[in-house]
Amino acid sequence: MIYVIILLLLLSLILNIVLWHRYRRNAHKVSFLFNAIDNGDFSFRFPETKSKDDELVNASLNRIKTILQHARNEQIEREKYYEVILDSVDTGILVVDEQRGLVLRSNKAARTMLKRQTITHISQVSDRLSAFSMRESHTTLQGKKVMIMAFSDIHGELANQEIDAWVKLIRVLTHEIMNTITPVIALSDTSTTPTTSTTKTTDSVPSTASEEQEKLRIIHSTSVELMEFVENYRKFTHVPTPLPTLFYVKPFVARLANLAEHWLKPGCTIHVNIEPEDLMVYADEGLTSRVVSNLIKNAAEAIGNDGNIMIHAYTGEHDNVTIDISDDGPAIPPDLAAHIFVPFFTTKKQGSGIGLSISRQIMRTMGGMIELVSNTEPTTFRLTFQ
Repeated sequence: MIYVIILLLLLSLILNIVLWHRYRRNAHKVSFLFNAIDNGDFSFRFPETKSKDDELVNASLNRIKTILQHARNEQIEREKYYEVILDSVDTGILVVDEQRGLVLRSNKAARTMLKRQTITHISQVSDRLSAFSMRESHTTLQGKKVMIMAFSDIHGELANQEIDAWVKLIRVLTHEIMNTITPVIALSDTSTTPTTSTTKTTDSVPSTASEEQEKLRIIHSTSVELMEFVENYRKFTHVPTPLPTLFYVKPFVARLANLAEHWLKPGCTIHVNIEPEDLMVYADEGLTSRVVSNLIKNAAEAIGNDGNIMIHAYTGEHDNVTIDISDDGPAIPPDLAAHIFVPFFTTKKQGSGIGLSISRQIMRTMGGMIELVSNTEPTTFRLTFQ
């Protein structure tokens, strides 16, 4: 009996040791499974044909892995889907950790409007956010208090709507005025042509024909002036379709600077700085020339008989080609700066008030932008090409 009892104890001990090793092995498998999943590694697979004892356990663990991998893939697809939606809207969106100020998520519109490729902390863009219309909401994300900031560039949209409204109004005006003035000019031009019958005078009605011709000359002159005025409207509403090409900025600016020197006053100087020297831009060269020439002329008028005009071309943020035209003349007062791009607004006695508005229209049709850089000395107009 003693030997039997000892044998049974030995068998029981061996069985417990075997079971303990099997438990430890399975526990290691489960631990490995969750560690790999926690690290995002789903490339492993437990063998299901090694032994009958491990077949059920390994098959179960592989099934758990497949289920979790499927759930993770679905989550990734949903995140990509939501990210595409966020990047397709024009409203800028930032998700910010309220305690640390870290930017957890930003969409494409936010990075574009804030002119940054990446945004990691709210302090990087806090000074620029004041220029936009802002909406804020608060929620909790993974136990963290976050703030969702949605902002939009209403000023740019309002500027585009303003231009569209002006274009529609001016097209109606030009159509109606041109139809009215054209026959008046033709009639007055015919009436002012000297003829035998209209040049004869009598003592009883002296100089009647000459008086009538003088009136007609006044009508004709007024009609021509009105036609010139209407032509300015036409120029604003008929910007040619851009034909963009790739061209070097340095010879382009140098050519315009050389042309400008012929009509600049002797005390004026143009300084050109191109960085890098092989800088290229994809735009309509002819239309761009009109814009830059107009800005150079405005700068020349601002500096008068003695001053400097600076043209600086460089690569801005997001690899946008930027051209700054500056002058050291008197600064533009803030009350006037708010209206300089409004069509037909001018402070010059002989100005038409369409130069800057046409320039903005041209840059808009080319997908670029023109702006007066505020709070800077000297006065700087900036052209940005996409």
